[in-house]
Amino acid sequence: PVLEALSKDPNARALYIYPMKALANDQLNVLSIMEKETGISINPRLYDGDTSRDDKRTIRDTSRIILTNPYGLHLYIPWHHLWQRFFSNLKFIVVDESHTYRGVFGSHVALLFRRINRICNYYGSDPQYILSSATIANPVEHSNQLTGQDFHIISKDSSESGKKSFIFWNPPYLDDGLTRRSAHQETRKLLSYCVQEDLQTLCFTKSRKMAELIAAWVKRDLNQVDPELADAVQSYRAGYLPAARRKIERGLKRREISGVVTTNALELGIDIGSLECVIMSGYPGTVISTWQQAGRAGRLIDDSVVFLVAFQNPLDQYFMNHPQEFFKRNPENAVINLDNPYITAGHITCAAKEVPLTEKDSDFFTEGYSRYIKELSEKKLIKNYGSGWEYIGPRRPETKVNLSNISDQTVRVMHYSKVLETMDLTQAYREVHPGAVLLHQGEPYRVKSLDIDKLEARVEEADVGFY
Repeated sequence: PVLEALSKDPNARALYIYPMKALANDQLNVLSIMEKETGISINPRLYDGDTSRDDKRTIRDTSRIILTNPYGLHLYIPWHHLWQRFFSNLKFIVVDESHTYRGVFGSHVALLFRRINRICNYYGSDPQYILSSATIANPVEHSNQLTGQDFHIISKDSSESGKKSFIFWNPPYLDDGLTRRSAHQETRKLLSYCVQEDLQTLCFTKSRKMAELIAAWVKRDLNQVDPELADAVQSYRAGYLPAARRKIERGLKRREISGVVTTNALELGIDIGSLECVIMSGYPGTVISTWQQAGRAGRLIDDSVVFLVAFQNPLDQYFMNHPQEFFKRNPENAVINLDNPYITAGHITCAAKEVPLTEKDSDFFTEGYSRYIKELSEKKLIKNYGSGWEYIGPRRPETKVNLSNISDQTVRVMHYSKVLETMDLTQAYREVHPGAVLLHQGEPYRVKSLDIDKLEARVEEADVGFY
């Protein structure tokens, strides 16, 4: 529909927003193929932190569909004057995986969309929002809160799909008859079996460390059977460098990789082809996540199987004994808060930097708008120069507002001169303090030092026999 509209209006533009760069990369390929097959000139391009300065200028001027992410938009819209042609002709804003915008992150993104709506209003455009989402309990309410727009829901699914078998796997009791076998060890055996049976499998774990450990254990098991099978098992998680993640995604698509152990990093709809099997090591915690993870298998018409391996906690065990309750359970509401003082005040300072704020702007924000204006004025962060309230504080305000509400400082993990991976500072305190053992793609490294000033951790290979 967007391409059809763009074919009728040569000036029309569209903005496609994805929560992850990998998703935007996938969709760029799809749009490029559609452009070639339809002959409609749209010049789709990615615009994110990896785009060169020269390319950015060309993309803003010539691209009719720009693909980006919320983190990038947050930093780009203060420079909206460079985007004047794009924003004044913007007809569609397409938001993929909109269910991911909930909680603190969702509250930030909802206010970011208010700022985008202001910019569009400033340039005389009124784009239509189109949101796509996994199953959530309150799609219309959440979409409205997220964007400030009214929505019509389309919930009928006409896509093809094969049969999906759901297997609840409760680890057997040990000899004492009281304690069950470790869910991690059951997951290990199950993944090893699936790979040997030539079932391409995605295994979800609760933590980065368990993703690394289970992958390492399975590789060790398969090495005794067939070293080639061992090479076809990988771990995948946040923190890996983009090139390493793309290599694993390509390996899955081409079926060069038989098994991947991951955190929820592969929960979203990155195109990794159609898998035969998904293993969930422990109930993911929400119905939304459960069906997102289960949905990674059998995306085409082939049959697939999903294993839920239970932990010993009461909720997992309840589902094992009452499976009908599991399948009856409705997905959760996606909840955001547009009036959190720590979040909203930050975005209002950003908005004041972008275009002076007036009384009319209360339509874009919450009922607390006037209160925030008063508080920010008293803190001497904004000042009214007649045309409206403008930001006068130190630094650029968008650099002080972090959408994920985590540290904006990133630590590089160095193995001699090579960057192994990256992580935010709060995670670095937990995982790369001096003496810690870091598991990276199944290999153990001992941390020699963590330099907070340089934001750099140094590691060395170590086979210490513990983790």
